[in-house]
Amino acid sequence: MIKFFRKIRKSMLDQNKTGKYLKYAIGEIILVIIGILIALQINNWNENQKIESELQSSLVNMIDELQENMNFFSEEGESFQERLEKIQKLMNNEATDDDLKVLINYIAQDVNAKPFKRVFELIKDNKQLHLIEDEELIKQINQFYEHTLPDVYKIAAWHDGFVSNNIDPYVLENIPLENGLVDPKISRKLLKEIKFKNILTYQSIIYEGYVKSCTFIVEQAQELRNMITSYLKQHD
Repeated sequence: MIKFFRKIRKSMLDQNKTGKYLKYAIGEIILVIIGILIALQINNWNENQKIESELQSSLVNMIDELQENMNFFSEEGESFQERLEKIQKLMNNEATDDDLKVLINYIAQDVNAKPFKRVFELIKDNKQLHLIEDEELIKQINQFYEHTLPDVYKIAAWHDGFVSNNIDPYVLENIPLENGLVDPKISRKLLKEIKFKNILTYQSIIYEGYVKSCTFIVEQAQELRNMITSYLKQHD
């Protein structure tokens, strides 16, 4: 193609058709510029398609990550609801001997928040959030990962310290264990002590709050999953 254009230019120069040559040269330059612009546009389109594909892949992964959070906190909520009910039975003197034997399992258990947020951190590090064409969705993603999950993690960290500094020392000093079990007679004596009653009260309050937090996280995660799914369908 280039040789073809050169032959035309040479022919015009040989025939002293300078005016036509200049017009032809200008036209050739314009064609080259147009070709470059088209190539750039195609390249930009391909790049945008790649970015959009990566964003959609990240959002699909976020849906899976939200499901992980839902599964974990659903199980946590159920587990601590059972512990809460056992503590309430202890406080109301309704516990059976079997309950009293394992009361250590109810009073010395710290909450174990384990938020899943690896995908969100990757999206944030790759600066993909601003590419989402839905301001409300961006807001809800940030709210869930930057506030909702960290809030429950803070509760868990505080409670871990509370158990380590207050409950564990009390258990070691006051509750003899045999094969991991407590003599029901000892448990009944403990239930009359003010400090033990306070431990039960504190744990019941914390467990109740944690169960509510787990329920809230599951609800928010489900709502966010629905929003992301709807967004992906609109941009498929």
